Amino acid sequence: MMRVVACKILVALRLVPRPAFTARFTAEHPDPDAMADSRVYIVGGRGYSKWAYFRCPADREEIVQLSLMSERYPRWTVAVDWLGRPTIDPSVRQLDGTYAHFWIRKGVVGWCGDSGRKPEVT
Repeated sequence: MMRVVACKILVALRLVPRPAFTARFTAEHPDPDAMADSRVYIVGGRGYSKWAYFRCPADREEIVQLSLMSERYPRWTVAVDWLGRPTIDPSVRQLDGTYAHFWIRKGVVGWCGDSGRKPEVT
């Protein structure tokens, strides 16, 4: 609760940008019908994370599911700062649909220059 208040104050003072996403840790996979547009759901337990789920910022009907497990490929990492803002590494690239390509850094979406274009297969 204090993180939410602190984030709102810092955003109001324009000390940090308004995050498009905040993180929520959960032991269960989220129900797609109940997923908030502005939330990254990190599925796991104490000391480990398995999956990250969130609605694609280019098409909120699309749900992005990223593996966070170190033994899988491809895989991503999610770091959450003290304000609850997620950073996902590496970038997220949708291979169909909107072909969105973006970063999430401290909860803010950054679009890559090739976003919206079908990736070239080599």
